[in-house]
Amino acid sequence: MMEALGFYLLKSAVWITGFGLVYLLFLQNERFFLLNRIYLVAGIMASIIFPFLTVRYVVEVPVLQTQVTSGALTGGVERVGAGHDLPGLLLYGIWLAGVLFIAARYVIQVAPVLKVAKRASPESGYPVKLIRSSDFPTPFSLFSFVVVNPSFSETETREIMNHEIVHIRQKHWFDLSLSGLLCAVQWFNPAAWIYSGFIRQNHEYLADAEALQRTADPLLYRAALLNQITGSPVIDLGNFFSYSLNKKRFTMMKNKICSPYRKLRLLLILPVAAIVLYAFAEPHYKVTSDPAVTHSTLAVQADMTKSVKGVVLSEEGTPLEGAVIVVKGTTVGTTSDEQGHFALKDVPDDAVLVISYVGFTTNAVSVKLAGSNISVKMQKSTVVIDTVNVGIAPPPPPPPPPGTALPPPPPPPAGSVAPPPPPPPLESMPKNVLVVIDGEVTGKPLSDISPEEIAQINVLKGEMAVLKYGERAREGAIEITMRKKSVNDRDKEVFVVVEEMPQFPGGEEAMMSWISRNVKYPQKAAEEKVYGMVHVSFVVSSTGKVSDVKIKKGVHPLLDAEAVRVVGEMPDWKPGSQKGKPVDVGYVIPVNFSLNITKGEYIVR
Repeated sequence: MMEALGFYLLKSAVWITGFGLVYLLFLQNERFFLLNRIYLVAGIMASIIFPFLTVRYVVEVPVLQTQVTSGALTGGVERVGAGHDLPGLLLYGIWLAGVLFIAARYVIQVAPVLKVAKRASPESGYPVKLIRSSDFPTPFSLFSFVVVNPSFSETETREIMNHEIVHIRQKHWFDLSLSGLLCAVQWFNPAAWIYSGFIRQNHEYLADAEALQRTADPLLYRAALLNQITGSPVIDLGNFFSYSLNKKRFTMMKNKICSPYRKLRLLLILPVAAIVLYAFAEPHYKVTSDPAVTHSTLAVQADMTKSVKGVVLSEEGTPLEGAVIVVKGTTVGTTSDEQGHFALKDVPDDAVLVISYVGFTTNAVSVKLAGSNISVKMQKSTVVIDTVNVGIAPPPPPPPPPGTALPPPPPPPAGSVAPPPPPPPLESMPKNVLVVIDGEVTGKPLSDISPEEIAQINVLKGEMAVLKYGERAREGAIEITMRKKSVNDRDKEVFVVVEEMPQFPGGEEAMMSWISRNVKYPQKAAEEKVYGMVHVSFVVSSTGKVSDVKIKKGVHPLLDAEAVRVVGEMPDWKPGSQKGKPVDVGYVIPVNFSLNITKGEYIVR
């Protein structure tokens, strides 16, 4: 309730401020006083009524298939500590104390006046009640009577009555009552007090204008006003004007009637009202079953943005690196880091974030409901990939009995040439072997070099290595020529999010099935019971070729190498496009190596 009251007071303050600014800038110096009065009263009524009115626009969003820490779309946002909002209670108490103080002040001011009016005997001869009382030095009117100090002469009293009768006949007390209510409720808002001053000022303009028509001597009335400004009596009149005796009133009495077209200035409040209504417009979310639909019925959406950060996790709580987060309907997006974290700036308040990751169901999260800090758990795709038994070697034959001679190996077929022995594995190479990359000696381990980046390898041994590189190459040298990148390759921009993302032939299901069929679980990794999810990054070029395959997050060298191999051998994709042109797009996919020990299966998903 306190939150609703605070929001109402905020909207009411904005409304009265808007009306006050238009009056201050365009209307206060105009002579259509009656129209200005209607305008000012309408401003107070608008500040009371319009905050209850809320313009709503429809935003269609898909059904969420994710868990959001701050509340799902179909539910409400959880508010922690809502029942113990001590700061809210304190602010409410301060506001209520201010209201009671202002109300008490009004009562204290009016009570003595009503007491005098009750016991005094009104004089006849005027269309309104005239009460003479020495309790008040300054003449004033209230409701249906005028109070005048007995020290004023009959001539002075007559001029006073010409002015105050206008206040009574035009019921200015009604306007003042509304402005008093406004100031009591919005005592914290300086614009409310200034607005009340505008109303009192306009009342004096109205009374001066009619009093000049009713007086027998307009010069006498002007002289009375001048008398109050200078403090030097031109005529022996008292200070009978009840509000703001200044040069501006005197100037307004001399102003000529303005052009009727200037009254069109009153219409300037219309665009201000439209802006205020639009500023407080609220979205109405309509849940749909179509995840491709999310739009607003308004042509122009509110320019309200904020920064959004969050984390993308699997069902088990494992961070998902490389998940793509996109603002729905735009190309604004990012990817999650190795901890699953992501951050986006300048996200519209009514935006919907679309989170996708290969092998998981694409999700949509409303920023309006989820807040600026979200945690999303992705559900594994319902696509069923057949279990594939790969890399299973037949069991070795039993060892021969002790003392049994081994049979000789079968002779090679006639005419055949024995194949050369395989190169020694990298682990068996001498530790002091010299590595030369593109003509420069480096201490970089061979394991850090991607085979995709190598154009040529030359091995030097013995005296040939020493002759070329000196004694440091006594254990041998490996010359590696890296694949050269063209200027276009180096300068070409790799996009993360594009208008049309790359697509594997047949879609994501076909890609996961292809990986499952073509990956080979390394025999040694299976024997050592090594398993886990390898995250592989690559680039789908503008021609659809898969390139720059790298390990984003590895598990084991054997599994990492196999994941790089199978991804690098994927068929050509449909390339992504931006503004109708094919572009290079970065991509990250997981290759999950699983072991089913009980069944003796090595499974890759």
